[in-house]
Amino acid sequence: MKSDTIVAIATPSERAGAIGIVRISGEKALKIAEEMFSARNWCKDDIIPNRMYLGKLKTKNFLDKAFCMYCKAPISYTGEDVIEFHSHGGIAVLRGIVREIVERGARPAEPGEFTRRAYLNGKVDLAESEGIADMINAESEAEIMQAFRLMSGEISKAITDASSHILEAASNLEAALDYPEEVAEDVVTPTLVELKEAKDKLAKTLKDSENRRYITDGINIALAGLTNVGKSSLMNALLRDDRAIVTDIPGTTRDVLKESFMLDGVKINVIDTAGIRESQDQVEKMGIERAKRAIEGADIVLFVMDASLEETKEELALYESIKDKKHIRIENKGDIIKFPRKADITIEANTSKNVDKLISLIMKKTGVEKSLGGMMLTRERHIYAVKEANKHLEDAIKEYGNVPTECTLVDIKAAYASLLKITGEDLSESIVDKIFSKFCVGK
Repeated sequence: MKSDTIVAIATPSERAGAIGIVRISGEKALKIAEEMFSARNWCKDDIIPNRMYLGKLKTKNFLDKAFCMYCKAPISYTGEDVIEFHSHGGIAVLRGIVREIVERGARPAEPGEFTRRAYLNGKVDLAESEGIADMINAESEAEIMQAFRLMSGEISKAITDASSHILEAASNLEAALDYPEEVAEDVVTPTLVELKEAKDKLAKTLKDSENRRYITDGINIALAGLTNVGKSSLMNALLRDDRAIVTDIPGTTRDVLKESFMLDGVKINVIDTAGIRESQDQVEKMGIERAKRAIEGADIVLFVMDASLEETKEELALYESIKDKKHIRIENKGDIIKFPRKADITIEANTSKNVDKLISLIMKKTGVEKSLGGMMLTRERHIYAVKEANKHLEDAIKEYGNVPTECTLVDIKAAYASLLKITGEDLSESIVDKIFSKFCVGK
């Protein structure tokens, strides 16, 4: 059954731009283009696919100078005949073109319908489709890189690598049960090897994905320390802007101040907190409580110490409260050191000296550089599916040989089905195909 012809504006339609794109997909796409567009060498029998033609685009109410490109099925984004008009990007122009196309037999596309058709026509799998959405919605370069890995099939390939071992194990046991005369007697050892290989691959994928929030939400850094040790100066140095008020008066920062900047494509969220000390001021006490909550929720704490002042019991107590979290001990005011501290780095926040080295240390401590370079799952749906598959594999390996083969197969198939949720493939067809691939030629 042939699908409807659909049309939509493919570029942002909320405001005018220099260029606007209108996309048509379906069996009537070329016919509509032939009716609306004219150009030199644009003839019904001689139109060359994937070539841009410059000509005139005609509606009932206006003409526009535009490009037209025809992508012939199945070599197109959707797998159907696709037409793209590249016109001037005025909102009225684009809406007028769409209106004309609808009057000639197309209908407005539903959200995501072009990519849905691409999926249904086998042009992309389900995970790659989600990568397209993530690429469009990305707000940082790190998100763009991960979206590209998903969109280009890297994630699907990693999942397929693991599922191929599960499929091999399932087909071994299925064939041994249903076609014993065609299958070697010993399938126990190779089946266990395949199951353990799949489990190891999935475990690594989950491990590599632990820091996925760094990509989607950024790294949360909390500045902690006593009052007047230079936390606000450090925040300004990190942001390269005077965003926090800096004075010599203790307790200037009385609330949590959060600002962000981009570093190597990653969003860095810096949280300047109130200096923690005993106080009777109700407003300052509220700020201190908020500071404690911010520190607790941070990915890494920068513990700032004033090296021009002697270490106090309050400073030691404060460090004791955060030492079990991922942290960096910072000796500030390195230009006037009188009481050296045991620190990971010495800086001068007011002049930004060594702040770049501090940033490198933050990236190293959080492991974000490794995260950026590797393949990780950033969608919760994918994480859940992999965890589910891993649990079924654990059960299959643990009970292997202690329960009937049919019971083991249930867990193995469940693991495989969980992974197929990511790519949207079919379980039964995959196993049947794998079984018969083991038969000799002529059987």
